[in-house]
Amino acid sequence: MAKKMCKQCKRLVIGDKCPICQTDKLNESWKGRVIIIDADKSEIAKKMKLDTAGEYALR
Repeated sequence: MAKKMCKQCKRLVIGDKCPICQTDKLNESWKGRVIIIDADKSEIAKKMKLDTAGEYALR
């Protein structure tokens, strides 16, 4: 099953509902991904305004 991007929190999820924000507004069209391991120390996470670790989509 292909991963989908949550339109609200930008996380990559498997299934029909985001387990983080509980929305069902998902998009199958995304270009790349970034994996944040430590959001507090990551410059990329700061630029993307992310505060939790996870796998996120890039458009």
